[in-house]
Amino acid sequence: MKPRAPIMAIFRKELIEMLRDRRTLMASVVIPVVLYPVLLIGFIRAAESELTRLKEECFVIEVPDDTTRERVEEIIQQAGGQVEEGTDATAAFDIRVGAILPENLGDEVQLLVVLDITPSSPPMPPHWRIVVQYKEVNIRSLTAMQQFGDLLDRFRQDLARRNLGDILNARGGDEWDIDLILNPVEIEAESSATERERGGWALGQIIPLVLVMMIITGTIYPAIDLTAGERERGTLETLMTAPIPMLHLIVGKFLVVATIGMITAVLNVASVGATMYFGGITQLVTEQMTVAFPFSSLPIILVCMIPFALLFAGLMLAVCSFARTFKEAQNYVMPVIIVALIPAFLAVLPTIRLEGALLVLPVGNMVLLTRELLQGTYTWTMVAVVVLSTTLYAAAAVAAATRLFGQEAVLFADAASYRAMLHRRFFKPTPRPSPAQALLLVALLFPMSFYAQSLLAGTSTEDFLGTLRWLAVVQFAGLFIALPVGLAVYLKINVVETFWLHLPPVRAWLAAMFLGLSAWVLAYEFLWFQGLFLPPSELAEQAFEQIGEQLFDAPLALALLLIAVVPGVAEEMLFRGFVLSGLRDGARKWSAILAVSAIFGVYHFTVDKIPLTAMLGVLLAYVCWQSRSIFPAMLFHVLHNGLAVVLPRIESLSPWLEPQTEGPMRGHLPWPVLLFGGLALVFGLALLASIRSSGRPVKPVPLYGIDAVSDPYNDGNKERV
Repeated sequence: MKPRAPIMAIFRKELIEMLRDRRTLMASVVIPVVLYPVLLIGFIRAAESELTRLKEECFVIEVPDDTTRERVEEIIQQAGGQVEEGTDATAAFDIRVGAILPENLGDEVQLLVVLDITPSSPPMPPHWRIVVQYKEVNIRSLTAMQQFGDLLDRFRQDLARRNLGDILNARGGDEWDIDLILNPVEIEAESSATERERGGWALGQIIPLVLVMMIITGTIYPAIDLTAGERERGTLETLMTAPIPMLHLIVGKFLVVATIGMITAVLNVASVGATMYFGGITQLVTEQMTVAFPFSSLPIILVCMIPFALLFAGLMLAVCSFARTFKEAQNYVMPVIIVALIPAFLAVLPTIRLEGALLVLPVGNMVLLTRELLQGTYTWTMVAVVVLSTTLYAAAAVAAATRLFGQEAVLFADAASYRAMLHRRFFKPTPRPSPAQALLLVALLFPMSFYAQSLLAGTSTEDFLGTLRWLAVVQFAGLFIALPVGLAVYLKINVVETFWLHLPPVRAWLAAMFLGLSAWVLAYEFLWFQGLFLPPSELAEQAFEQIGEQLFDAPLALALLLIAVVPGVAEEMLFRGFVLSGLRDGARKWSAILAVSAIFGVYHFTVDKIPLTAMLGVLLAYVCWQSRSIFPAMLFHVLHNGLAVVLPRIESLSPWLEPQTEGPMRGHLPWPVLLFGGLALVFGLALLASIRSSGRPVKPVPLYGIDAVSDPYNDGNKERV
């Protein structure tokens, strides 16, 4: 049977059972799809109807005396209002004489008006002082104030025009253009936004948050039913004893949860979007301007939502695995929802942009990316970083769910089992980390590493070396070495086996040396070919030139330490050490190598450098796997990075290394360099391939003071696939 067959069988079985459950369909699909249009359109129509009814009412204004009543009636009539009886287009007011207290304003009497007119010396007009008191917490009083305020504005403009006309006529002369005097500046504001941009902006105010919330809530009930529901029905033990790997079982369930979540989200968002667009809500948001639906962004949004749905499918399955009942599972998922919605709500603030640390912020980055996609203000770099980071988080969530689902604590759900899973004294020594532990570590380190590299990118090139010193301590020594080693010691994982701390054969050293001296040729040609389709930006080229100048002027020993030695050792300890060891038992040889290389590439964040870094990661992982030691990979890495520092300093080599400027080889390195690089690369790979069949055992490097437990299932010479 093919490896995917059990997964697809479980997926089909669970999906069919889920679709047969009418309660789940009603709660997740039917009710929201029907309810959203009813709620949105019903609310808008009810609000419009109520506002129209309020504007057509006759509001009561109370004044202190008859003189004020006559003055107020005159103001209303001159401004175009109505007294006693209004129409759809004009406000109506009932002016009464009384002595109501301001705190009693409300439904019976809406406004209290006091009028004072002070004469001025001719030709200046008299000064009008009108005091209007209202109660803003009462909707009728507030509406009356808005209507009466509009009338007062029109009266003030008309009175100013008449007074100015009287003054100018008294002075004599030609006819005066009063309108030009009062309005000497004519301002016309014209929006340059297209109909699609307006439609995307209007939809971007609500659709991203709704989409993310629907994916989160859409995964809840399937996850509960497939975990706590199985336990309540008494079928969980039967599934645990089925003759299929636990990974296949959890992946099948996890795909069902993700599928239901995506279906729920798509249907609900389609319902909300159609309601907003066809119901006139987008025109209301854009002040009645014409809008167009951004259909071209929808496929990209749906593709970006797939890793997000996978992320929360894994999270919900992991959380619900601890629940013994349906009700208990609901209590467990509520904190997860609240924690997830905090960055989602922060991301909808209009001043927040998808940049910096927000690119890797779980949930928040997806909300912001959806908004940028709808508004058409995205870049492919944004899309790549958000999708890759979310995919990494999703892989860690699925690995954690797989790890938890097979635990005794999940099966029996008792306090003793939980203590055995959480307390270190109950841990059993293991030769290597599990795939879940490896993926969880890189998922947690990913945002930390991104913040550190963002700080480096934001630092001026004048202090580039100083920032590299800081990164060498915090990121490389702290995050990439100390944290993985400390985690391995705490979890009682064999440090020697985990980090491949074996003495390799001589052929491995020779292969690493040949590869380290020739890989830069492959990297240069790869970047040249990539530049045909994805040319680097001018800003990036300028930044690299400035960095190269600083490295050239820096002491050689310091530059080699910060560029070659520290990254070469630290990155190998994390990626080819902890991560590759963790994936060694959960995947085949090349699957593990490619997965680690992809993670290695994503960790370098610069989109145009990810393919090259991943390709070099394949070579490094292959060196480590074949030699059963991390030291040749370190040598390869240090040589490759070190040549970038050393070669520009050797002036005698410059004529031999300059790219061709004409002919069919234009842009390429000289053919002798290409020949040397190609032969050295092939020879190094051939040496590595020959190590596998040599049968020579590797010797571990003794690490005194570290609890290193030998692997009873692997003698260090046999490959476990």
